[in-house]
Amino acid sequence: MLIDNYQKIIVFDFETTGLSYVNDRIIEIGAILLEKEGGNFKMSKEVNVLIRQNEKLPDKIIEITGITDELLMMKGISEEEAFHEFLSIYDKDALLIAYNIQFDYGFLTEFFRRQTGLYNHIISNDLLDVMAIYKDRHKFPHRLESAVETYGVSVANTHRALDDVKATFLVLMEMSKERNTITKYINMIGFNPKYGVSGLRAPHVIYVPQYGNRLEIERQ
Repeated sequence: MLIDNYQKIIVFDFETTGLSYVNDRIIEIGAILLEKEGGNFKMSKEVNVLIRQNEKLPDKIIEITGITDELLMMKGISEEEAFHEFLSIYDKDALLIAYNIQFDYGFLTEFFRRQTGLYNHIISNDLLDVMAIYKDRHKFPHRLESAVETYGVSVANTHRALDDVKATFLVLMEMSKERNTITKYINMIGFNPKYGVSGLRAPHVIYVPQYGNRLEIERQ
């Protein structure tokens, strides 16, 4: 496996009602837990839950995800129940992996803050942004579906959380085979200098300007 310093890895993705980690909410959690066994990582558990909302979903979110108010009403659980589902795989020492993790990090931190009442709580896990690696190796566009197409991984392109998690992990595996410089990207997140860092800054992360749509962390 590409990363040897961890006993647990969590690959995760959120579908949300919007872009603001403070004002918007998570509507779907997809996550897989990989644990090291005999020197190799094996998937030991997955979480995939929908979360009921008090307000109607924006039309754009329904269009992108296919998640509807009716679906959340029928199959969704409470935010508290969803939090406990995520806690069933969460470990403070696990490496957290996502595609565009800066977005999900803010929502994850706010999720913990609301559910624990610890409003200064910071998620201090090591972070790996798969999009940062992809940006270093490939030209724009840098969407997950672009990475899926580039590496020819076989996964449904549904914009649903668990499918995106599996796509992210498969892309990461292919990039590791291509050139295993993955560890250089741990706690490194890129940003467009024109717009600055979006979302919640992780205090233990180094934010790298993406000049010319390239991070070039790999060459450091």
